Amino acid sequence: MGEEILLDENGIMEEPLMVTPAEPEVTEEKPKKGKRSLKKVEETEETELINCLRNEKISVRFIERNDERYSKNHPYYGNMADGSTVTFTVPLLRNGNYKNPLTKEEKDFLEDIMGLEPNALSIYNKHDNYWENRQVVVEKRGTVLDLSTPLGYIDYKILLANSDTICPSIDVLKNRPLASYRFVLVSDKQVYSASVERASIKAKCWKTYGKFENDAKVLRTLIHTLTGKTADEGAQLEFLQATVVDLIEEDAQRFLNAATDPLLTFKVLIREAVSAGVIDRRGDYYYYTGDPLCSKNEDPTLTIAARYISNPRNQEILFSIQNKMK
Repeated sequence: MGEEILLDENGIMEEPLMVTPAEPEVTEEKPKKGKRSLKKVEETEETELINCLRNEKISVRFIERNDERYSKNHPYYGNMADGSTVTFTVPLLRNGNYKNPLTKEEKDFLEDIMGLEPNALSIYNKHDNYWENRQVVVEKRGTVLDLSTPLGYIDYKILLANSDTICPSIDVLKNRPLASYRFVLVSDKQVYSASVERASIKAKCWKTYGKFENDAKVLRTLIHTLTGKTADEGAQLEFLQATVVDLIEEDAQRFLNAATDPLLTFKVLIREAVSAGVIDRRGDYYYYTGDPLCSKNEDPTLTIAARYISNPRNQEILFSIQNKMK
């Protein structure tokens, strides 16, 4: 019986010895395949990192609000004292977690470029949570963030997370402002774009002005429209021109709106007709042959009156006024 057991053990031991030559090949291939696949994964992960940094600077500007208690030069103007600061952190949600200021792609890239461990910027970390002590201090005079640096970009995202008090752009402030906004983020590119736009508006102003700079009637009408003051009929052309030029410098967009008004020709006619005694002016209302120059349920202001006589349905009134002005 002992010999049979020894024989059986030898048989069992011999079988693995016969298989083992093939096993090294398998074990050698698997690590090789594993290394290749890991290498591919690592390369894929590296290529998937998206650089969120950009060559841009953001100005954080205090939003000044009219306050009857203080003049604009008062240190407390705008409900914030000169030299005071506001500290912003990542807001906490009702569930006790931080509001996530970063997307996954931003988090992964910033962790990599800052040499941090994976998930070091996660808002869910129970210990050593990065966001617990991260603060952005903003003065009344504002500050500038450099989005080409990781810390500047992180501060920018923290401010954006404070969506109740930080307005994300000038456009939002103009079109969808919140009463709770205290600061607005302004891109240097946006400022540049605005300056280019202003230059373009100015160019349009001078081009439009050149069409009637020697027409005293139009200049007087524009002065009245933009200032509410009536220019003297005997005023010299040079005086009217200088006044209009000042108005362009003061508010180019407002001048351009008035100078390109499709009703401008009719407004000029009405004003000249008033001077000639053809149209009656009573306060801010205009009448022709005793009737108001407007439709029912309207007040005959200059704009309404100009629109009224420009209507083809009322061309007989227009022709009548023009004939009396000859």
